[in-house]
Amino acid sequence: MTEPRYWTLPELTQDAEAAKSLFRKRRLEEPLQLYTEYFESFKEVFDILIDQLPTLAEDPLESDAVASVLQDSDKRTAFRYLAAPPVSEDDLKTLAETTLSAAALRSDPQQARRVRDTILQIIDPFRFPWIAERRSPTEEERSRAIIASASQVAARKVETARRSYAKEQQEQAVKSLLLVQGYTEAPRRDIPLLDVAPSPGEFCGESKLGETRADLVIRLLDRRAMPLECKVSNSAVNSFKRINHEAAGKARTWIEQFGKRQIVPCAIIHGVFNPANLESAQAEGLAIVWSHRLQDLADFVGEIRKS
Repeated sequence: MTEPRYWTLPELTQDAEAAKSLFRKRRLEEPLQLYTEYFESFKEVFDILIDQLPTLAEDPLESDAVASVLQDSDKRTAFRYLAAPPVSEDDLKTLAETTLSAAALRSDPQQARRVRDTILQIIDPFRFPWIAERRSPTEEERSRAIIASASQVAARKVETARRSYAKEQQEQAVKSLLLVQGYTEAPRRDIPLLDVAPSPGEFCGESKLGETRADLVIRLLDRRAMPLECKVSNSAVNSFKRINHEAAGKARTWIEQFGKRQIVPCAIIHGVFNPANLESAQAEGLAIVWSHRLQDLADFVGEIRKS
């Protein structure tokens, strides 16, 4: 059977440098518009939230004060970012041993108090020094806190948007390539057995293959399935998580569940990657295709058509 190209370490190193240069060029040319939009939006949110802090710190606490903050998505985000460092929604639920449902908090003052107390216990003392000192902020303190907090949220939102946009671009590029190769897109589905996978010459979007999900599942013309993961990394350190932990981890699971002769796990990668990590992932059965070299995927699919 036709197998994907196995890259040597020197080849991986050369392409990693090319990918890094493209990543750097695109990042430096990226406009500040998205960051500015998030910053201005959350600047207004923190402006309101900071004025609500005295009420939130009062005892006895009105449960509606917490619920009214958490029922709004942006205010809920800003509330989590009062902490140092900011906490995720899941972490806040765990730390407060409660839900973040506004309706539940309104009906249960104890839950609302636990959420409030959790944030006040870990509130950033450098951005909000007046909270521990039980006083009102100076205008300068208030202004600094709003700017620092809004910039934190804006930076994280842009990072998330970058990853999502790059991943969507990768998926769309692969779909377009497959359509040119004569493949057709099939509906997404759960695939516990290859019998219910797309037919040879078809592919589907994000689907559960065996026990874990793939961004795309391609059914090659030789009847093998190619689960494909789209991975974006902004640093060599981060690439270990994206490739070795996530993509190669899934590859091991798929090969174990379906067998090496029936499955061809693949990762489409964009950004900054450690070549040694990529070489290790290849050794575990994960095919590597660079976003800037998608023709390699087209060549592989084409070779199968000829065989």
